[in-house]
Amino acid sequence: LEASPCSGVTTDYPEVVIRVGKITFGETERKKISKNKRQKQKLNLARAVCALLNSGGGVVKAEIENEGYTLQGNRMGQDIEDAFRDCIQCPDLTKYFDYMQQNSDFLIFVKSWSSENSLALSGLTKPRICCLNSGLYLRSGTSVVSMKPGDALEFLKGKQAHVTRELKAERGPSAKKSQLHDVQRTKKAGVFFERDRLEHGETLNFTESTDVEFKNFATDNILKYIRDMLPNYISAFANTQEGGYLIIGVHDNRTVVGCRSKDVNIEELRKEIDHAREKLTLCTFHIAREREHNLNYKHKIINVYDRCGDHYGYVCAVRIEPFCCAVFSETPDSWIVKGNRIERLTANEWTTLMTAADPELSNLAAAFKKELSLSDGPPLVKPVYSHQGLDSLDDLQKYLFPVQANRIKYTPENLSKELASEHPELMNLMEEHLQLLSQGILIFSRSWAVQVDLQENQDVVCDALLIAVDSPPILYTVFESPNAAGIFEDARCTARRLKEKLVNIGGYTQKVCVMPKLLCLHSDSDKGQDGEVSMQDMYPTNYSRVHGDNLHRLLRSLAIFLLSFSSFLSDQLGCEFFNLLTIKQYKLLSKNLHKAKKLFVYGLPGTGKTIVALKIIGKIRNVFKCKPDEILYVCENQPLRDFVGGKGICQSVTRVTFLKKNFENVKHIIIDEAQNFRTEDGPWYKKAEFITQSHNEPGIFWIFLDYLQTSHPFVSGLPPARLHDPVESLTKVVRNAKGIYDIIKSQMKIIVGGKKLRDVPYPRLEKLLGRATCGHHLPGYAMKKELNKNEIANYVARQCLVYLKKGYSEKEIAILCSTDKDKTEFEPIITREMRKFKLNTFFRAADEIQGKHIILDSIRRFSGLERSIVFGVNPVPTQEEISDNLLLCVASRANLHLHLLFEKIPSDH
Repeated sequence: LEASPCSGVTTDYPEVVIRVGKITFGETERKKISKNKRQKQKLNLARAVCALLNSGGGVVKAEIENEGYTLQGNRMGQDIEDAFRDCIQCPDLTKYFDYMQQNSDFLIFVKSWSSENSLALSGLTKPRICCLNSGLYLRSGTSVVSMKPGDALEFLKGKQAHVTRELKAERGPSAKKSQLHDVQRTKKAGVFFERDRLEHGETLNFTESTDVEFKNFATDNILKYIRDMLPNYISAFANTQEGGYLIIGVHDNRTVVGCRSKDVNIEELRKEIDHAREKLTLCTFHIAREREHNLNYKHKIINVYDRCGDHYGYVCAVRIEPFCCAVFSETPDSWIVKGNRIERLTANEWTTLMTAADPELSNLAAAFKKELSLSDGPPLVKPVYSHQGLDSLDDLQKYLFPVQANRIKYTPENLSKELASEHPELMNLMEEHLQLLSQGILIFSRSWAVQVDLQENQDVVCDALLIAVDSPPILYTVFESPNAAGIFEDARCTARRLKEKLVNIGGYTQKVCVMPKLLCLHSDSDKGQDGEVSMQDMYPTNYSRVHGDNLHRLLRSLAIFLLSFSSFLSDQLGCEFFNLLTIKQYKLLSKNLHKAKKLFVYGLPGTGKTIVALKIIGKIRNVFKCKPDEILYVCENQPLRDFVGGKGICQSVTRVTFLKKNFENVKHIIIDEAQNFRTEDGPWYKKAEFITQSHNEPGIFWIFLDYLQTSHPFVSGLPPARLHDPVESLTKVVRNAKGIYDIIKSQMKIIVGGKKLRDVPYPRLEKLLGRATCGHHLPGYAMKKELNKNEIANYVARQCLVYLKKGYSEKEIAILCSTDKDKTEFEPIITREMRKFKLNTFFRAADEIQGKHIILDSIRRFSGLERSIVFGVNPVPTQEEISDNLLLCVASRANLHLHLLFEKIPSDH
C-alpha cells in the first residue's frame, strides 16, 4: 500500500472506495492462517481505514477469503478490531465504522476523523489526524517509548513552544542555566565517553537514567541488531531535552561485558552506526534557527581488555545531542487519499497536519468572527472566518437555505421558477419524489458538477440537491433524452465530490453520504441508467437519513463550502484560511454563463471585485470545459498580473502585452481595473470583443471596473457608460476597517460631487454610493500634514516598530508613494530612519507581493492589491483632476490601518 490505487471510478458508490484484496474474517478462522499473512492483512486494512479517516471518509472493500463467513453473529477478528481502535484511539468503533456484507464482499464504511475538541483514551487532546505509528520515540525514565498520536501531538507542540521561547530569549539567563544543568547530569557519562580502554567485568560509577542507557550486544547477528535498534534510540535521545548516551556492551547492573573481537567486524560496525543517520527523518519547524537544523551524534568504539591485559573485545558508545525539533526513526505510518491513490504522508506533511492550528488573529480579532475552527473539524478543513459587522455564517445560511416547518422549500426561487417555465413537467416529477417528506430544502442548480469544480455535462437539464429530515441527502440529476450516455457516472462523481466538499471544506463531522438519483423528463418511469441501483440498500442504516438536529449542521457545512474562498490575508499571516462571500458576490457567481456572456461589474473600493473575477474564471473552466490558456485575465499593472498568474488558472497579462500579442487559443476574457486602462497602445476593448466573438459560440467577456479609483486623466478606451449593458454592482465593502471606510466614503462623495473627469457616469456612481455599506467596526485611520520628508520617514519607521512589536509581520505592511519618482526619492530617507530603530531595510516592489518583506512602491502599481497596514506617502498627483481619486486609491488598499502623510507645501507654490 505504499502508493496503492484506490477505486473511486469502477464502483457504484458515490464514495472513495479502497480495495484491499482478499481478507480472512472471523476470530477462529484468522487464528488458522499464518502469523505473517495475518499481520499483512491487518496492516492493509488498517492503512486503508487510516487513509479514509484522514481524507473525509469512504468505503473499504475486501473480498472474503474464507467461504461460509457471514457478518451476522460473527466478529471481524480481534486483531483487526484492535488495529482500528489503535488508529482512532477510541474504544467505541461504532463512532467511525459501520459494516455490511454483500455476497462475498465485506464493506467497511468509514466516517471522517474529527478532533472535535474532545479527549482521546489517554486523556490528551485528540490528534488532528490518525496514524498507526508516529515514528517518534522518547526517553521515559530508563526506557525508550514509542509515542502514541496524542503524545506525539503534545510533544510537537511542546517543541514548537520551546523553539519559540529560545528565539525570544536568545542567550538569556534561562539558556545558560539549562546548559549548566545538562553538564551536571551527564558529567560521569561524559568522562566515560572519553576513555580509551575498559576492563572486562569492571563496574561503572554511574547508572542508567533518562540520559543513559546500557545495552548488551546480541549474541546472534550483531549488525542486524544494531541496524534495527539504533534508529529508535537515536530518535528517543534526540527528542529528549538533554540528549544522552547509548552504551552497548554494558549490563544493566553496570558491569562491562563488551563484545568479543571474533564476534564482530569493527569496520562494519562503524558503518552500520553511521548508516543509521540515513534511516532517520528530521522535521524542522520554520521558526527554528538555520544552524540548529542538523542532528549531531557521535560514536566511539572503546577497547575492552581482560584482567591479564589481553584484548577481549569492544564496547560501543553513542553520544546523541538533543535536536531542536523532531527526529523520526521512520516515516509515520499515516495515510491519505490523493487523487486516485492512497499515499503515505511524509514526516513533514504529517507534522504540518498534526500541529495545524487556527491563525493567530490577535491583531485582526475585531475584524473577523471565527465560524469553523481546525480544532472542531476533519483533518483537511481550513479555518473559516466571517467579517465582523457583515452577515454571519448563520445569517448567510438562513438566507440561502430558508428551511420551513412542514414544507419542502424550493430554492433559489428565481432559478426554480425559470426551470419550471422551461420544463413544466419538472416540478410534477419532483413532487412525486418528495411527497412523503415534510421538512427540508431542495436546492436547484444548472449544474452541481460546476459547483464542486467538475465539468458540466451538456445533456443535464439541471441538478437538485435534497436535504430533508428522514431522508439521506439526494442529488437528483435531471435529463431529457433517455438515450443520453454516461449520466449516472457523472452524477455519481458529482455526488462523491459534493460529500467530500461538505466534509473537507464545510467541516461536517457526522456520518453522511450523498445519493445520486436520475430523473428523465421524457420517460414513463425513472430510468436506472448506466447501472443506477437503489442507493439506500447499499448503505448502513446510520447513513440512510438526516435527523432534525443534523439538518442545521449539514446546511451550515453546505453554506461554508459554497461561500468560502481563500483569504488574501492568508499569505500575510503564513496560514491559509477562508473568508465568506457576500450574498451579492455569490449571486454574481451563480449566473448562468450560457446567458451572461457579457457583463459590466461596477464595484466600489474594497467590495471584492478581484475575488469575484478569480472565482468566475474557475467557473468558466468547468462550464465550458476550458484549458487555462483559453481564458485570459487582463489588467493594467504587473504586480496584479503576477498575483493572478500565480494561481495557475488562466493566462494573465497586462493591457500593453495584450495589445502586442496574438491570443489564438483564447475564448474568454476577464478585464480587471478597467477604469485605469488607456488607448495609447491601441483599442484594447475592440480587440477583446473581437476575440470573444470570433468563435462558433461567443465567449465570456466580463469587465470589472471602479471609476472612483481612476488613477489618470486620460481616455480609458471603455465604451460610453450608456452602452454598458448588462450591468451588475458590488457595494458592500468587505476589505476595509470602519475608520478607513469613512475616509473612502468621504472621498467618494467628493469625487462624485466634483465631477472633474470626463466620460464618467457620475449619476450611476451616486446611486451606488447611496447603497454602500461597511462591516468592520475598527478605527484604523490616521492623517498627518505639514511634514517634511525626514519627518515622514521618521513617522513611518516609528510606526513600523510599533506594529512589529504588536505581532504584525513585515509582509503585512506597504509604503505607497504617489509616483515612481517619489518612491526613488523617499527610499533612502526611509531606509536611514529604519536603521535608527534597527529594523530590516530590505524593501520589495509590488511585483513581489507574495514575499516576506515590506512593500515600497507607487500607488498605481499597487492597484488591485491589499495589505493590513498601508502608509500613503504624500498621495498628491501631478494631475490635479485626479487628486481625490488617488487619495481614494491608496486608502482602499488598507485592510486595518491607514496612515496618510502629507508634505508641507513650499511657500513659493
